[in-house]
Amino acid sequence: MPEITEHNRLPRNFHKTFKPERQYINAMLRYAASGQEGDAQAIAAATGIPTGASSGKVPAIMDYCRGMGLIRLVGPERSSLKKPDLTPFGRIVLLEDPYLKTSVSQWIAHFNLCAPLTGADVWYHTFFAGTQGLGLQFSRAKLEEYLSVIYGVDKSGIIGPLIGTYEDEAAFKACGALSETDGVIVRKPAPISDELGLGYGAWILQLIAEHFPKQGQVSITELDTVAGWRTIPGWDITYLQRALNLVERKDLIEVDRHMEPWLMLPKYSPDETWKRIYNDML
Repeated sequence: MPEITEHNRLPRNFHKTFKPERQYINAMLRYAASGQEGDAQAIAAATGIPTGASSGKVPAIMDYCRGMGLIRLVGPERSSLKKPDLTPFGRIVLLEDPYLKTSVSQWIAHFNLCAPLTGADVWYHTFFAGTQGLGLQFSRAKLEEYLSVIYGVDKSGIIGPLIGTYEDEAAFKACGALSETDGVIVRKPAPISDELGLGYGAWILQLIAEHFPKQGQVSITELDTVAGWRTIPGWDITYLQRALNLVERKDLIEVDRHMEPWLMLPKYSPDETWKRIYNDML
């Protein structure tokens, strides 16, 4: 998998060992919806997200929300005053699933966290850049070794909250992309089911718009190479075909199977599709 050199991914230690607890993500989304801005102390006071005199969970939760594609920051990046703004995905989550309880919310947030341009670096390396070497099942020691080579630092604590995020009910267990038993980590492919189709489609349309803004169509291999639409969810060839069929049935893309590799042709913009991602929820 080629290394993406131009990116704005969250650095290795952005989380300060905190998991992305959904109650605090909700508080940050509500703060973003209010249109306010403030420093970490002011945001903590307004949201109830715990903070200390000099540090706390506010910067980590804000960064998780950015990496998950739920908010973007308005204004100078280095300013101590932060003004979060909801993305189209963040807006519909706050309206329809404010605590990210559903599988579709958690999977899309997870996909975004693994993204090569704006995700989180450890997630990107684990779920995208390193998948050929790691596979779908690997030991904790192997992941530690892999990450320590990338970052040139000691293995101790290098994994951080990556695995626990998907084992904790307060975080992203409904997605459950990773689980660990006796030092063996298992990666779960994103499931293919009808109620997830609109969400997957919106995410794929977003990837095409971000990476190929001037193209009316894109090959499935090219989109995976640069954006990971197949690699990040962990889909093999059978899953890939089912995912394409699902999104095609939702009338979001057209797949030209006469070309090799197959071509995807978007039928809608991502912004209008995000509004519909919960329409098929049972």
